Amino acid sequence: MITSNNKNAPPRANRTKVSESEVKLRRLLRDAPQDLWLDTIRRTRSDAHNDLIYWMLNQPECDFAIAAHAFYRANPALQLENPKPLSVRPGSDNLFAVVLVNWDTGFFRGHTLKVEPVDAHPRVVARLNEKISLTPRSELPYTIPHKLLHPEGGEPAHLSPQLSPDEVPYLWALYADLGLRVPDTAPGIQRKVGKAKGLWKRVGFGSR
Repeated sequence: MITSNNKNAPPRANRTKVSESEVKLRRLLRDAPQDLWLDTIRRTRSDAHNDLIYWMLNQPECDFAIAAHAFYRANPALQLENPKPLSVRPGSDNLFAVVLVNWDTGFFRGHTLKVEPVDAHPRVVARLNEKISLTPRSELPYTIPHKLLHPEGGEPAHLSPQLSPDEVPYLWALYADLGLRVPDTAPGIQRKVGKAKGLWKRVGFGSR
């Protein structure tokens, strides 16, 4: 159990400078449905977007499915091989701890969206549960909530075309600038031409 002077306070925000594009994305997400939040975290790459994920995890409206994605991307089974006490105010370099500390202060109780294999693959979940069962409780300096060990419930995320970074030009540009996973070309004529050329090559045209 994590304790602090203010039980409702999330970990202290990191002091790293946030890019203008990320500021814009954060503002956009504040008024967006959680479906876009989950879609966004699924587009992140390795540790390059930890600051963005850290921000998401510290928002009271953050859905459980987003926290579960962040938790499992932090390789929790590996964390159990050398368990260390959690900092009361972990930073973006330790999303595993951020999820557990925030859970302990009441975050992620809203669970509308479904945790899918892209967020927590069943094999990875099973591996973590196996490690938990083989690790004496006295050796763990923290508790992993049962809900994170069995992330069930919720409905699949659904984005309308008007909210999809794959389909909306200004969203595509924002996500591409941040290095989030989007198609290589912007939506519109250029992408349609590119798809047409690819089709011609697959059926044998344009190879001469």
